[in-house]
Parts: sequence; C-alpha cells; structure tokens
Amino acid sequence: MQSPTKLVHKQMRYHSLSILLHWTIALGLVFMFASGLYMLNADISKAQQYKLFQIHKASGVVMLWAVLLRICVRWFTKAPEFPEKFSAADKKKAGIGHIVLYIALLIMPLSGWLMVSSSSFGLPTFVFVDWIKWPHIPGVARNKTIETIANNIHWIGAISLFILIIGHISAVIWHKKAHEISLLSRIWWSSQKQKNTEEN
Repeated sequence: MQSPTKLVHKQMRYHSLSILLHWTIALGLVFMFASGLYMLNADISKAQQYKLFQIHKASGVVMLWAVLLRICVRWFTKAPEFPEKFSAADKKKAGIGHIVLYIALLIMPLSGWLMVSSSSFGLPTFVFVDWIKWPHIPGVARNKTIETIANNIHWIGAISLFILIIGHISAVIWHKKAHEISLLSRIWWSSQKQKNTEEN
C-alpha cells in the first residue's frame, strides 16, 4: 500500500537580494573592465584621464562592498539545489568554480585599494562625492615596491577574472545546449518555489 503523497516546496532560485547583487556586480564588472582599459590606452587628456581614474576608484569601492554583501547574503541564505541531471563531478566543479570566482572578485578591488594606498602620488579616494572619503591602507604610503606588487596582482587578477567569467558563461550555455538545463533561471526573478509530489 502506498503512503499518502505530500507536497514538497523546492527552492528554484537564489534569494532576491543575491539576484540583485549578482546582476549589479556583473554590470559593474563591465564598467570596470571598460574604464580600466580606456583610461590607460585611450588618447585622452591628463585631466580626462584623472577624472576617469577617480570614477574607477570610487566604483571599485562600491564593487568591494557589493561583493562582500553578496558573500554575506550567500552565506546566510539557502541556495537552490543543483539540477538533478548534475553529476557529482558537475556539482564539485560548480562549487569550486564559484569559490574561485568570489576570491577573484575580492582580489581585484583589494589589490586596487593597495595600489592606490601605496602610490607615490598619494591621491585621496572620494566615493563620487567630496564628503565620502575612502581611507588608504595604513603603513604603505608611497611604497614603490608594494605599489608595483599590487599593480601586478591587479593586472593578473583582471585577466584571471575575465577568463573565469568566460568560463562561467560558457558553462551556462553548455549545460543548456548539452543537457537542456536552464541555469539562468536560478539567478533570475522567476517563481521561487514549485510544488512537487513524491511517494514514500
């Protein structure tokens, strides 16, 4: 004799704040990559370069807080379960991939902060308005060695992060094409729970 069926609520997507932060950070990364390359390679005046540099720094501070908040929300909220078609290896690779991505997202603003703090110019960082001043890291002011190391980390981090993002997007596309798994719905504002029946 079969036991009565029961309804099980299965979480289908990330928390709404996680989704908002995910796409905010994604858009922020597009701006950070574009502005970083443009301000160093474009044929613009020193005044324009300085202004863009200040915007890039301020945006980096916002990105740092957004990433930290994203990690906190991820830590304190329940993530959706992996699709049933995922193998154990798929789940392991996805978990490691997300951790490495978070690390890279932290390294970028932190190395930029260290680079600015140790710069020989000693320019202050204002977060878009003159009355919000972001402090420098103490003890590294005008330290050329630390500035060089931070600059190298920032560039290597940027290249690594770009590769990770390409891999992240490619995995979503590959699972959709190969396994008909829509991972994008997990990180968008669709219905959070669906009713499934299971037999005991």
